[in-house]
Amino acid sequence: MILLKAFATLTVNFILYLAFGSFFSIRKGRKWSLPLTITVGFFAYYAAFSLVCFPVMFTYRPLSLLSKLWVTVCAVCLAVSFVLYGRSWVQKLKAFSGSIPNNRTFWIWAAAIMIISVAAVTITYNFTLDAAYYVANVATNVDTNMINVYDPFTGNWQDHFELRYVFATYSVNDAVICQITRLPALVQTKSVMAATVMIIVNVLYIYIAKYLFKEHRSALLMYALMMFINCMFISIYTASNFLMTRTYEGKSIVGNISVIAVFVLYVLIVAGEDARGLFVMLFIICLGTATVSSTANMVIPAQVLALFVPASFIKKRYDIIPKAIACIIPELLMVLVYVMYVRGYFAIYTFPI
Repeated sequence: MILLKAFATLTVNFILYLAFGSFFSIRKGRKWSLPLTITVGFFAYYAAFSLVCFPVMFTYRPLSLLSKLWVTVCAVCLAVSFVLYGRSWVQKLKAFSGSIPNNRTFWIWAAAIMIISVAAVTITYNFTLDAAYYVANVATNVDTNMINVYDPFTGNWQDHFELRYVFATYSVNDAVICQITRLPALVQTKSVMAATVMIIVNVLYIYIAKYLFKEHRSALLMYALMMFINCMFISIYTASNFLMTRTYEGKSIVGNISVIAVFVLYVLIVAGEDARGLFVMLFIICLGTATVSSTANMVIPAQVLALFVPASFIKKRYDIIPKAIACIIPELLMVLVYVMYVRGYFAIYTFPI
């Protein structure tokens, strides 16, 4: 029964990501990418969740209230998105299924690589301290029906929210899903979200490989090599290490989805693809990443500026620079807030004052 619930939750995840992402990627008369739409939808989902979560959390309301609100938001979003873009979804799925017979070898091997990688991260025992924090935080929120009020390791009441974690509401969403589905916290984090992250990473790799190489064998070779490097390039602190051993953690998402998604948008802009909406998607990715892990507040601004400032000179489009800076405003604001917090200018208490 738990396995069926986990698979159903995994499926619903991608339906919701498609629904959320469609608002930002599908435009009339413009080609749109299913992998990019799902990726943008992933970050739009978590950005929207934070907007719903903060008022509930900072007014000391129970997790159950947040669960009810979030189910309502997701239902409305899914219904509106289906009405607006349902026909586009069907057309895209038909086009994809129609292309499979012509690329049967590629898709068989791609499916095999994806299944192996998902199985590897979901059955591997993970015992890092951060991994324990993620699972314990989700379980504590569910068991106490509160949001980040109790210490995940000791169960003791915390008199103030720890700002390093409180704005990264990624794990709070896991608690909401556990409360709704009755899945154990360990299954939701270690299985459902680990599989979700790994599938998105594989989908992005396939997208990059097929975009750069039109010949199917070359694309397959590049995709296989990217996954092989992840398996072999595991050292103390690399994106590959987080992907393969700490898949469901926020840092893993930043290093393996956010960074790759930003790079994909950079490639599309430099290649002269239709730029309509690309910077909106970049902003959504940056905004959503800021709600996943505080690591994003350092990594994403550095990457965006390192890529898009040179791109403005390459394309001789100097409007790219202010657009890129606007996209990283969420991370810059989070840095400012965190610096003020550690300097002692303010604290957010877990009780009314």
